[in-house]
Amino acid sequence: MGHSFVSECLKRSDHEYFFILSSTLAKDFQSIKKQDEKRVFTYDARPSVYLSLTGKERFLNELLAQIDPDVVFTVFGPSYWKPDRPHLVGFAKAGYFYPDSPFVQQMPFFRKLKVQVLKIFHVYDFRHFNQAIVTETTDTSQRLSTLLPGKRIFTVSNTYNQIFNEPEKWDRGVSLPDFDGVTMLSITANYRHKNLSIIPRVIDYLGEHHPRLNYRFVLTLKREDYQEIEERHARHILFLGRVSIYQAPGLYQQSDFMFMPTLLECFSATYPEAMKMENPILTSDMPFARAVCGDAAVYFDPQSPASIGEAIYSLASSEALRLEMIARGEKRLETFETATSRAQQYIEILENL
Repeated sequence: MGHSFVSECLKRSDHEYFFILSSTLAKDFQSIKKQDEKRVFTYDARPSVYLSLTGKERFLNELLAQIDPDVVFTVFGPSYWKPDRPHLVGFAKAGYFYPDSPFVQQMPFFRKLKVQVLKIFHVYDFRHFNQAIVTETTDTSQRLSTLLPGKRIFTVSNTYNQIFNEPEKWDRGVSLPDFDGVTMLSITANYRHKNLSIIPRVIDYLGEHHPRLNYRFVLTLKREDYQEIEERHARHILFLGRVSIYQAPGLYQQSDFMFMPTLLECFSATYPEAMKMENPILTSDMPFARAVCGDAAVYFDPQSPASIGEAIYSLASSEALRLEMIARGEKRLETFETATSRAQQYIEILENL
């Protein structure tokens, strides 16, 4: 979302915009940074107890004095910073109000304890370091209002990056090896809540119950970043490593399905991306997924290799179901904002603040 919003703001002339980008995001805007060093800065947040309690970040405060903006927008918090200007912060900490999520329930005791401690600091940040919060779904806003009663909360739906509408900008340099079978694409980092660790068990299930099905999982991870796996599993997995947003459309074009066994989300942009690229969606039967996908996905129990395996087999063996999911996805896309309309909504909130 950060990439998309920055790209939209760069096109606008209604206000003067300044950008503070993480080092990762800055890689996609190197040419812009070279052309306009007075508007584009690089900064990586370094969370600490001190910043969580005071919000006094020296570098950002000095930059604030230099730029002298009317309003500040942190795309996703916590910000660990309390600027002395109106401040809007995006919220995407789903784990703080989905206690019944399998991801939360299965956490080891000490990790769960760590999350609870972080939650205390983060909730303090969200409560005291801004004037308003924005979320990506109405469900998130409703749940957040119980966590932060009295807080001004806005909802702006997420969507796919505008790059998906600009084929001339696509980087088609990543070519998947030819394959006579079903290709399932997962564009994500290896976060625990993405639940990619279940894939070897799904492979075992498919090998036992549907041995004639030819398939592969395509992951945007390095093999060394994934769990240790046996070769019988690895031959069904293609590891690409990190890809840029410019390479994503081409990968969808080379894939048959989008596969996302996630256990916890607020909003995943891969859902509308897959709809845009006419990739049927295989994903977890969880409230957050249904809130975004509606009837435009084939759902499974993300903790059950059998449920996942049967969902894969049903979609792989039915052209009618695939076409139905594509058609439903196209219709579902009409309910989302565009990158431009989403940016406009954010800016209207900032103007209001």
